[in-house]
Amino acid sequence: MKMLLLLLLPFSAQAGLFDFLSIYQANRAYESQDYKVAGEKFGTIDQDSARLNQANSLYKQGLYKQSLKKYQSVKQENLTFERLYNSGNAYAKSGQINQAIDSYESALKLKQDQDAVFNLELLKKQKRRRVKNKEDDNKKHNKQKNKSQKNKSKEKSTNKQQQREKLDSIKQQRWEKSLNKKLRTLMIPLNQPNEDNEQNPW
Repeated sequence: MKMLLLLLLPFSAQAGLFDFLSIYQANRAYESQDYKVAGEKFGTIDQDSARLNQANSLYKQGLYKQSLKKYQSVKQENLTFERLYNSGNAYAKSGQINQAIDSYESALKLKQDQDAVFNLELLKKQKRRRVKNKEDDNKKHNKQKNKSQKNKSKEKSTNKQQQREKLDSIKQQRWEKSLNKKLRTLMIPLNQPNEDNEQNPW
C-alpha cells in the first residue's frame, strides 16, 4: 500500500520524500562525525540550509577552501549570520586572519552572539601577538644580521635563518592548534525537506 501511494504522489512530492530521506541520512552521518558521507548527502538537497551544512561538513574534514566556496553559495537571507560566522572560522583555519575578523564583525552587525564575540576577540588577540612576535623577531634578526656581518660567515647566517623559519613554523602550528580547540561551528538543523513555497508531502 505504501509503495502504491508513493507512485501516485506527484513528482515534486516524491522529490520531497527523497529529500526527507537524504536529510535524515545526512543528519545521522553528521552526528556520528562521518563528515564525508554527511557532505555527500547534504549535496543532494537543493536548499541553502543543506548547502550551509555541506560547507560545515567540508570544514570538519579540514577542507577549508572548499567550505568557503560552498558558504559563499548560500544566498538565503535568514542564514546570513550563520554563513558569515562559519566563513570566519574557515578563514581563520586557512590562515586568512583579516578576512576572518571581517566575517565575524559582519556577523555581529546582524546578531549579537557570545561565540562570535569570543572568536573575534581570540583572533584579534592572536593577530596582535603575531604582529608583536614578528616585530621582536625582526629586531633580533637585524641585530644578529649586524653581528653576523661583522663576526660570522654566511654559512652561520644561513643556519640562523633556517632556525628562525623553523621557529616560525612551530609558532604557526601552535597557533593553529589553539584555534582547533577554541573555534566553534554552527550547525543548521534540517527538519523539513522543502523551503520557500514548495508543498510539504506530509
